[in-house]
Amino acid sequence: MYTAIIAEDSKPILRNIEALLQSMELPVRISATASNGLDAMEYIKTNPVDILLTDIRMPKLDGLALIGQCRQVNPALKAVLISGYSDFEYTRKALNLQVFDYLLKPVERQQLAEVMQRLVAHLQEQEGSRIGLPEGAISAGQQRPKSSEELFKQLEQYVQEQLYAPLSITEAALKFHVSPSYVSRIFKRYSHQTFVHYSMRLKIAEACRLIALRPELKVKELSELLSFGDQHYFSKVFKDYTGVSPTEYRGGERGY
Repeated sequence: MYTAIIAEDSKPILRNIEALLQSMELPVRISATASNGLDAMEYIKTNPVDILLTDIRMPKLDGLALIGQCRQVNPALKAVLISGYSDFEYTRKALNLQVFDYLLKPVERQQLAEVMQRLVAHLQEQEGSRIGLPEGAISAGQQRPKSSEELFKQLEQYVQEQLYAPLSITEAALKFHVSPSYVSRIFKRYSHQTFVHYSMRLKIAEACRLIALRPELKVKELSELLSFGDQHYFSKVFKDYTGVSPTEYRGGERGY
């Protein structure tokens, strides 16, 4: 579990980010919040913190000054800037401070989730390297698969179980406590396919099975069942993998 502190002087924004983070199934615990940079700095001086989310403009100590001072106390701290400004000077300074990423106000769930998932995966990969385990492992306190082959079998089963759900390589990585890049290498090593290619092939094979089993299903219904979202995208992927459209496949034309 990683600890995070949120430094934001706007109470509504602070509450929103805190609520969004707590609703996400990520190994991140909010250990403190602060309404100004000085309070955040005092907390970081005396407590272990892995992640700092900070507004760029705050009373007493602004976000950039806070990050700069935190670097001296905890060089490994990962910082994410929250900003309503696109000022180049601020951006340049932030780059010099090696900020992990940015969140633009108003902070939305999808934006926050994407940044935090990448940040957690980055921390996990770093931790795996530090404790001397294979590059996919992350935590000495968590049980890891005995081998990369075993991990692949577990991932393979997981993908098969998620045919009717939206699935990304980041979600799979978080599920098995490894980095997305490690999942990618595992799939290429044992299936000679990318993760996306492998999961899409399984979904299209399931679509073919459903068409044979329930020919009355419309293309839109198939798309929604298999969590493609957009039926046109589903039809394109289906044709890429089978050589024919779903309608043509239903009519007896087979390219798969």
